[in-house]
Amino acid sequence: MARYIYVVHVLPGRVRLRLPWLREHASLANALAEGLMAVQGMDEVEVRPFTGSVLCRHDPEMLEAKDVVREVRELTGVDLVIRPGEEPPEEAALFAALETGSDVARATSRFVKGLDVDVLRATHGRVGLGVLMSMGFAAAGVAKVVTTRQLPMPDWFNLAWWAFATFTGVERTAINNTESPVRGPPPRPRTPEEKEDPESEDLPS
Repeated sequence: MARYIYVVHVLPGRVRLRLPWLREHASLANALAEGLMAVQGMDEVEVRPFTGSVLCRHDPEMLEAKDVVREVRELTGVDLVIRPGEEPPEEAALFAALETGSDVARATSRFVKGLDVDVLRATHGRVGLGVLMSMGFAAAGVAKVVTTRQLPMPDWFNLAWWAFATFTGVERTAINNTESPVRGPPPRPRTPEEKEDPESEDLPS
């Protein structure tokens, strides 16, 4: 899991952060809490490894939100800070998958395209994998009807698959024009200056 510090909210004298990766490194929770409590102006620290939540109550006259975040960065060694309104890395990866397809889908596509090329090469371009499979399924269906002299009702999962395939084929326009339910717009790329100085922007309240 990518390591980052997500700023959940900032109020005068109160900062809540979320470190999702802390669930996998629960042993760091106590050290993080003790390190933060040693900071002058810090009144109370609650670290919950299971949720990755870090709640800091502090004297607003002695500490600002960016000071708290800086201390967490130094104690954890994590530089990436996601501010309110920005998308965490998981969302960026999700947007990329929605745009280009998942890793498994692309790997499967490459495998099938490779088979298609092999079939086309073997038949000198006369038959592709799609035509070969369609003809094969049609021949198998006809053979079964001829040998059994029955026209059986397809199983429910076959009907469900055919319904899905028909919908995705016929309603392709609607599908292409329907947005996926992902939170917010794609993340804005950080400028080189922001990457070099994560504290250059004031944290919004």
